[in-house]
Formats: sequence, C-alpha cells, structure tokens
Amino acid sequence: MRIVMIGVGYVGLVSGTCFAEMGHHVVCLDINKARVNALKQGSIPIYEPTLEELVKRNTKSKRLSFTTDYATALQDVEVCFIAVDTPTSSKGEADISQVESVASMIGRHLQHPCIVATKSTVPVGTTSHVAEIIQNELKQRGSNIQFDVVSNPEFLKEGNAVQDCMKPDRVIIGVNNSHSAAIMQQIYSPFMLNHDRLIV
Repeated sequence: MRIVMIGVGYVGLVSGTCFAEMGHHVVCLDINKARVNALKQGSIPIYEPTLEELVKRNTKSKRLSFTTDYATALQDVEVCFIAVDTPTSSKGEADISQVESVASMIGRHLQHPCIVATKSTVPVGTTSHVAEIIQNELKQRGSNIQFDVVSNPEFLKEGNAVQDCMKPDRVIIGVNNSHSAAIMQQIYSPFMLNHDRLIV
C-alpha cells in the first residue's frame, strides 16, 4: 500500500515508521524543512525505544522517505493520514487550523482517488469538515476526483509508542462505506495477527 503520513511529530513519525516496517511504502511529509532534512540524515527528533533503528532500516530499504513537497508525496498515494498537532486553546478547545491547512493542500494537489484518514485528535464533526475543505479545493480546480475521509484516532503512550503501534490493544476506524473499510483493514491486518481488535 502507498501511504502518505502528513505531520512527522510524535504520532506521525511513529505510525509512519511502523507502517513501513509492516511492508507498506510510506512517505512522511512535513512543512518543517529543518525537521525533514534532519530525518533524511538519520537524526530522530524524539526518543522512543527501537524507533531510530526502525527509521534507519526502513529508510535504507526505501519503504520510508521524507519530504516537504505535497505534489510529489500525493502523486501516487492510496491512503493519506493527517497526523498534525491540534493544540488545546485557552478555552479548552482543540485548534484544528493545521488540520484545515492540510485538507486544503490535499485538495490542491490530489491527482487521483484516495482515502484521507484523520489521526489527529479532533472534535466530532471534523471528518465532514475536512471532506468539505478538500471538495471545495477540487471544485476550484475544476476536478472531480473521488476521495473519502475516515476517522482513525491514535492511542500511543509516550515511552511505549512503537510497541503500542506494532501490537495495538485496539484499532478504531470510522468509515461511511465498505470500500474504505476494506482498504483500512488491509493496512492494519499485519498488526492484528495475534488478535483481532479492529473496530470499524
């Protein structure tokens, strides 16, 4: 499966690396050029047991790569994960401005049918909002590319994130159609060999 992980913070880097370890081809995209350049040189911005080894192994095998270029990353993507930060505002609400920005960029650069999955922590209703933003961008381009937006919240504990990702207690996926459900199940099936806790 060809996957793009947008946002190489804690969730994005760990998840993208673990997907690559399971055999998927993953491009990790971030607008932070310094962070992307550091990752290309093998410098890992966070510490998680075994993460550095996994990043280096999958980069060497060419299953994992890093970029700042949306057009290149989305060229042949099948599933695009949004894993950018959603910091809490002073009012206690999640700031989804980065998610909205990513959705807009996806709409501007998407060239063929794709599933967009939100991993970021977002309020109820954000999936529909993301779909609307992408659709509006496609409309401005005069494009009628088919896409679907699904919800795939992440449950990673700091210090145990790689283990949580590789052997998840559960995987939750919110979908509206059977095709997207089947694709997401295909992505996660290697993680569920010992137990099936995939909730769709």
